[in-house]
Formats: sequence, structure tokens, C-alpha cells
Amino acid sequence: MRCAILVLLLAAGSLAAQTDSQEKRFASADSLASEGDSVGALQMLDAAVRANASDGEAWHRRGVLAWRMSGAEKRTGFMKRNANEALLNLADSSLRLATHYAPGSPGYLVDLGRFDLTSNSAAVRGRAKPLFEEALKVARKGKDPLVLSHAADEMGMTWWRKYEDMADRNIYSTIISNVKDRTFTKDPRSIAYFVDRQTIRAAAQDWSGGLEYLKAYELFTEALKAQPGNPAALKHVYRALVDRQRWVELQHLARVRLIDDPADGWAWLSLGLGSHRLGDEHQASLAFDSALAYLSPGERARFTSLSRIVTPKDSVSRNRLPSSELENDERMYWLMADPLWATQENEGRNEFLSRVVFAELRFTVEEFGIHGVDTDRGDVYVRYGPPPAVISFPPDALRQGEHRIRILWWYSTDETFLFRQLPTYGVATLDPDDARETSKLRDTVPVAWTNAGAKPLADTINVSLARFRARNDSSDIFFAAELPVKHMVQDVDLARGALDVNLEAFTWRAKPVYTSTLHETIDFAHPEVRQMQSWRLRLQAGTFLYRVEALQPDAGRGARSASRVELLPSGGFGLSDILVADSISPSGGAPERWSDFNIAPSVGRVHRGKSFAMLWETYDLQKAPNGNSNYDVTITLRRERGGGLGAFAAKIIGGVKSVVGISSSGSDHISLTFPRQAPARAVAVDYVTLDLGDASPGNYLIDIEVMDKTNNRHVSRERPLTIVE
Repeated sequence: MRCAILVLLLAAGSLAAQTDSQEKRFASADSLASEGDSVGALQMLDAAVRANASDGEAWHRRGVLAWRMSGAEKRTGFMKRNANEALLNLADSSLRLATHYAPGSPGYLVDLGRFDLTSNSAAVRGRAKPLFEEALKVARKGKDPLVLSHAADEMGMTWWRKYEDMADRNIYSTIISNVKDRTFTKDPRSIAYFVDRQTIRAAAQDWSGGLEYLKAYELFTEALKAQPGNPAALKHVYRALVDRQRWVELQHLARVRLIDDPADGWAWLSLGLGSHRLGDEHQASLAFDSALAYLSPGERARFTSLSRIVTPKDSVSRNRLPSSELENDERMYWLMADPLWATQENEGRNEFLSRVVFAELRFTVEEFGIHGVDTDRGDVYVRYGPPPAVISFPPDALRQGEHRIRILWWYSTDETFLFRQLPTYGVATLDPDDARETSKLRDTVPVAWTNAGAKPLADTINVSLARFRARNDSSDIFFAAELPVKHMVQDVDLARGALDVNLEAFTWRAKPVYTSTLHETIDFAHPEVRQMQSWRLRLQAGTFLYRVEALQPDAGRGARSASRVELLPSGGFGLSDILVADSISPSGGAPERWSDFNIAPSVGRVHRGKSFAMLWETYDLQKAPNGNSNYDVTITLRRERGGGLGAFAAKIIGGVKSVVGISSSGSDHISLTFPRQAPARAVAVDYVTLDLGDASPGNYLIDIEVMDKTNNRHVSRERPLTIVE
């Protein structure tokens, strides 16, 4: 009896020593792997399996490490790169032996199934499903919530791959024999069935693949219930929600997740996407900004890269810029893409980020290491937005060798994209013919925002500006803007309301240099009295972007105009721009500069039969011996091609007293010339009021030429004028 007990004690001691030795090997392998020495870690695990060939954990650890080192997700195929075949074989055998020696471990079954999915062989990939089924069955009986979460999530993805192969099937998927013949899209009634993508059907049978979809969603939900922080399961639930445009549920799930982990970047991204699609731009902006702050630098760059929406040529040019210039380029792009600066949110940027997030969630294929935004579908989606209609065609059994599903994205009769997808793989590539056409399209229309969803209604503001020299290489600018107030308040059920008008200017590096905000209350019955606005500002020499905006917040309607203005350091003999106005009069005394006048602004649009005024400055005229500046002024009006009909006449009816009454007439152009004499100064200012009589509507050019009679130098300036009924 004592001998038997002694034998048992010795065996137990030997087993304990062996277990302790294995644990030390595992710890050493983990340490080496964490230091980047994967080869050394693999050697330690080789020693572990040699020491105990029936140790399932040793085989599993060895298989997972070899899998990670092999680059299994990069096998020749979709990513066109080779993995390490020796390590692939080592991973395969080790993971299978782990399930053999530890048959009751659902985690080992899940990892083996995941590894099988990285294969390009459909037969090998098919072995994953029974592994996941067995893992889920065992995990549901166990007490490890993390293992249960992984098993349920992977089983959910098995159903999801089935759903992807069935999604978007409909009557057209069977009656159209030639998918490349898209003449059916010319019938708007036939396509209307697919355009309403907002409707979420309640019953599974109401949409193709509904049973598979609901089964996948049920398993994703089970995975989250077992482990709420499982990042893979979270993304898969987000994927299912965005696929069916379940934006309210997406918002709710993201908010619940953020309560548990406020630093979860993907939860913030999902909240931003859901909020934007529901029209809450303020919440979307806050969510996206938070997400980008929490993402790693690599992830942030993937989400924000403008290369996704510019031409390939511009993308190459941008990649040559230093990082600081790239950041400035992005700021400028979104500054100009913002539909209305008057609102706090940048709807264009929100739309871009929403498209990127959707593409990442919907088209990512984890087993091949493919980011959704880098796929062909992701590229088209980010550039051109959600397609109004998606039609999926099953493989054509009559065509030999045709095993791919074909997916048609319809935007218009002239813009469609055809993708091909192998069943169960989830990777869709552009049809070769469409790939060539899409490449051409990227060069001409790199991005379109017509599918951007709800945006403030932005009308056009007509803007005119005139530049005048100031001190210290700076310039004065007179801005005039014609606001479409009448249209902005049309059908608004209010007697009075607010009108916000902004002028903002930025340097070419997106630094603000001028901001003016006007908040007025207008009478909707007489909105025309607030149509004209003007500003006077001074800026240093440089190139600036400006935008004039108007917003009627009650109607949610806006208007805008944006362009650039160049202010060059200047000196010597020269002319200012020509300022055209409804009327111009001195504000008091003898005016010395343009700023000494009262100006009723105009944008160069004159109603037929009405007079208009012009003002300009001449710089550095030569001082004559008598102490004056002596010069001739010639005002020429010329019809542009296609502008106006018949003879017309012009007469000076106001302004400089000595020139009132001068007139001229002609068929294509007329000129008014008059002499001027004024005390010599650095700046000579002139203004006149013209009557064009009954000149016909059309486009004209005004040219002002100044001849300095003291030294026979001359200078001229030109600007357009439009006569309207």
C-alpha cells in the first residue's frame, strides 16, 4: 500500500514539475514575442511540443504564433501577395493537433476555423463552419463568456456570408439575361422599386436573404450579450445595422457602448454615421471629432485621406507634400467644401467621413486583411455616395466557368458600376470593362456629393469687389453682395424672421483674417429691401479665400458665394479696380480717397433704363510745373459677343461737374473722353454717373484708360457690366 502511494506521489510530482516547466516555456515565448523576437518564441514553443507531444495548449500556442508570422491573410489571391508556405503548414498542423489533444476547447476550434477562412480554397474555407458550430455548442454549455462571444460571432459571420450572396436579389435578377444591357434603367418606373432604401421591412421574407440576415444578427447580438466589449462582434452588429439603414438603432448601440468605454473610437464613428444620416449634423460633427482623437495615427490617416476623393494625379502630387502641408491641404479642402460656413457644422466633411465609415463596416473582409474602404466597392461608395439602386445577379449556370455573383450599382442611366463576387468570399471587384471606365471617371469626376442627403439649401449670391491701394503694402477692398432674400423666405409661414449674413476671409493656409457677422430681422412681405449688402476691409498683400453667406434659420435656407482675391504689393503709376454702384456721392467736403464717398452697392447688374455710377483711383500721376496733375480719361463701353442688339448711347449725368453732359453713341462700342486737372497728390479719385438710355439687355465690358499728359504714360482697367430687364 505504501509503495502504491509512493508511486502516485512521485507521478504527481513529476506531472507538476512537467507542468511548471511548460509554463516557464510559455512565459519565455511570450516574453520573446513581446520583444519582437518571433523566431525565438517559435523555438521555445517547438521545445514545448517536443517535451509533451499531447499538450494541446502547446500546440495551440505554436499554431497561433506560426499563423501570425505566416501572413496567412496575404496569400496569393485577393491581395496578390505571397504568404510563407512553411509557416502556413506549421500553423495548420499545430492548430489541428491542438483540437485533437484538447477536443473540448471551443477556443481552439474557433481559431482553427478562423485560420481555415484565410485560405483561397473554397473546400478548406468550407471546413470552418462545422468547427464554429461545434465551438458554439460547447461554449454555450461552458462558463467562459469570452469564448462564447467569439464562437457566436464567428457563427454569425458564417450566416452573414450567406446573406451577402443572397442580398439585393429581386425580379430583375432573373429576367435580365444580359447584365451589361442596362437599357432597362431608362424606365424610371422600373427603377423606383429599388430607390427607396430607407424603408426597413419588418418580416424576413420581405427582402432577399432576410432569413440569413436575421440569423447573423441574432448571433452577433448573442456574442455582444456574452462579452459587450468584443470589438469584432461590435463591428459586426454595426455592419448589420448600416446594411439595412437602421440608423436609430445604430445611434443607440453606439451610445450604450460609449457609456462603458468613452474612448472607443469605433463607437464614436458609428454614432457619427448614424447621426449624419438622421440629419443631426451637430451630433455627427462632435462624434467624428471625438473618434479621430481616439483613433491611432494610422487609423486616423486611413479615415481622413483626401486621396480617396481626388484624381489619381492629384493624389500623387499630394503624397509628395510634407505632413504639415498635407494637413493644410485637408483644412483648405474642407473649408471650401463646407456648404455653409454660417452653420457650425461642415456637412461635406460629415458626409465624407460617413461614407468612409460605412465602407469600412460594410465591405471589410477580416480573413483576408482587407479594409472595406480600400475595396473597389469602398472606393466607388466614398467617391459617389450610396447608390440609389443595387441589383444582385446569381452566377449564370449557362455560362461555362461563370461562378461569380454580379452586383450592379445604379446611379443614373449614364453612371452604373458592375462588380463580380465569388460566393462566400465577400470580396467584390469591378468588372474589367467597368474598371477601365471608372478609371477615366476618376480623372474627370473624382467625387460627387449629390447623394449627400439632407443639406442646407444653398442658393447663389452674386458678389462684386473692387481693390484700392492702402498703406504698407496693404489693400482696401469694397465687397458688394446681392442676396437672394426673396427666394430664401419664399413660402415661409412667418411675418418676420432672422437673416444672418457673414463675410469671412482666410489665408491660403486656412488662417482666418477677417470675419463680419450681421444679424437682422426682416419683413418677409418686403424682403427685397435687404437684398444688397456691402463691406469695407483692409488686408495685407497676399492671396485670400473669401466666402459671403446668408442664412434664414427658420426655413433652413442659405446662399453663398466663394472665391479668391489676390492682393499684390504695388507702387508707381497705376489704377485701382473699377467700382460700379447704383449711386455714388461724396460724404462731405472735398473727397480725397474712395472711402470718402457714400456708395449704394451694386454687383454690376444694371436694370435697363436706369443709370449707374463708377468710381476709380489713379496712383502716382506726374506733377506738372503748375503743381497739378494733368490727365485724360477715356471710358469705353463695348458689347461682348452675343450681348445686346442695336445702337446704344451713353451720357455722363453726374459725378465730376466739369464732365457732366459728355455723351457718345455707337453700334458695338462707345467712348467718352474728357480732360482732368487736379492738385497733385499721390492718389487722384474720380467718379461719374452714366445713363445708357435704352441699351438692350446683355453683357458689356467697361474699360477706363488714364493718360498722364505730363509724361505720356497711360494705364487702363477693365470690368464686366450686365444690363437686365
